Amino acid sequence: MDSVKGRVMGIDYGEKRVGVAVSDPLRILARGVGTLDNTTGLFDLLSGIVADEQVVLVVVGMPYAPDGGRGKKGREVERFIVTLRSALRIPVESWDESYTSVNAHRAFLDAGMKRKKRRQKARVDEMAARLLLEDYLENSSHQRS
Repeated sequence: MDSVKGRVMGIDYGEKRVGVAVSDPLRILARGVGTLDNTTGLFDLLSGIVADEQVVLVVVGMPYAPDGGRGKKGREVERFIVTLRSALRIPVESWDESYTSVNAHRAFLDAGMKRKKRRQKARVDEMAARLLLEDYLENSSHQRS
């Protein structure tokens, strides 16, 4: 059992938007924080969330190609992670984000959300970040036994 505690931030990276979620300090629950535009001020905004929420670890969704490798999008996320590590100065890990957007749409359907709201990409990005973070919390060695 790993005794490290503190909030974890989950990021669903996108070329236009970045979905953000944060765990509770005991790393049991995840909640969506919002969606940020992927612009020049993105790293300052993420630094602000890290400080405000007292985040000690960031997990970024990594898109894997069907063959298990990293395609063009994966290399883009790798570059984002390198810059994020420099900007935040806390540990940043990658986590398999397979199907998080599909599962976000499914969660909205299951909740009975109307089609118009389901098509709001910002909602999907935030939900994808939350689902990614929930998967990390459930499956990582950082979770309590």
